[in-house]
Amino acid sequence: MHKPSEQALPTKCTHCSKQMSTPIVCDFCKSVNPEAMGTDYFTLLGLPRKYNLDEKEIHRKYLALNRHAHPDFHANDTQEVQNLHLHVSATLNDAYRTLKDPAGRADYLLELLGGKSLAEDKSVPDGFLPTMMMLQEEIADANSADDSQELERLSKVLQTQHDGLTNHISELFDEYQQGVACQAIREGLLGEIRKQLNAISYVRKLLSQV
Repeated sequence: MHKPSEQALPTKCTHCSKQMSTPIVCDFCKSVNPEAMGTDYFTLLGLPRKYNLDEKEIHRKYLALNRHAHPDFHANDTQEVQNLHLHVSATLNDAYRTLKDPAGRADYLLELLGGKSLAEDKSVPDGFLPTMMMLQEEIADANSADDSQELERLSKVLQTQHDGLTNHISELFDEYQQGVACQAIREGLLGEIRKQLNAISYVRKLLSQV
């Protein structure tokens, strides 16, 4: 996963000295700023660092930046310039893929806020695993019987689970970002978000089987 640096980012374009709304591409002369490559994905796309974002706005920001950074628009430039734009475009693609997916955005934001990664914490909500094991058996039986109606029913059940987990993650991030003063409570919220994300991974795995 992309790890942002702590370096200060320029607010003015190094080419035309105009104010920049995003650190990677100048709004005026459209020059790219390679120094911004180490920043986090939210800042890179000119988005607030929060979970609840408009997916259409994420898409719009990405297209506006990638339009000027894409290497296809620099075929007549030097190899050095082409390589720079190739690197910038690849980073923008990574940022977009991460932030457009609610689970990917939550996982990325969680680590930015100091929460544990999946490798560090594989816990899930209480009572979740028995339910998933039961559904997994039902999916296996339905697949063996080639029962399309049952598979459709199970798909709806899992999608409902997925949506519920996603909504709860949204609520937890809202609570965290409202500025709870107690550090222990904040850490607890981050831990609960990790559990919900781990659960989403289980649900998505089962959804791929129906």
